[in-house]
Amino acid sequence: MNCKELAYMLADYFDGSMDPRLREELDAHLAMCEPCMVFTKTYQAVSDKTRLLRRHIEYEIPPEVRKRLEKFVHAAALKYPEKIREYRDQVERDRRGKIADLVSAAAAGRLSSAIALLMESHCAACPECGEYFDSLRKTGTPPSVDPPDGIRAHVITLMQTLPPGEEFFLA
Repeated sequence: MNCKELAYMLADYFDGSMDPRLREELDAHLAMCEPCMVFTKTYQAVSDKTRLLRRHIEYEIPPEVRKRLEKFVHAAALKYPEKIREYRDQVERDRRGKIADLVSAAAAGRLSSAIALLMESHCAACPECGEYFDSLRKTGTPPSVDPPDGIRAHVITLMQTLPPGEEFFLA
């Protein structure tokens, strides 16, 4: 585990939702890295203060603003359907590329340690994904087609756990 990976996992670390093996790896890093220990203490203090502030903040969008926003988005979609279609197609192309990159990195054993551990934990709990990724690792080559829908959905969920812009594979 490196310092950057640690920083992205602190929320799970503090709320207790982190995989025990990953928690041990994070604890070992904290024991050896003074800057990360200081950062972790600061993170915890800021989280505690933020939690107190959230109790006093209203998070709901007022109904009239919500209705106006919905009308605006709907009108824009009706006025520019080709733009909406282009946008959705681009999002799907980008998603397919990221899925292919993650599957290729998994097949080649190039996942970052944090993502490798998340993938390993998921595959241990999901026989379908476990079998799929085991077969990829045995051959060492990514598939020439998209993964089956169930596995694709699980890979998308895994990718959504990453912070924006975070890479899941080793350079």
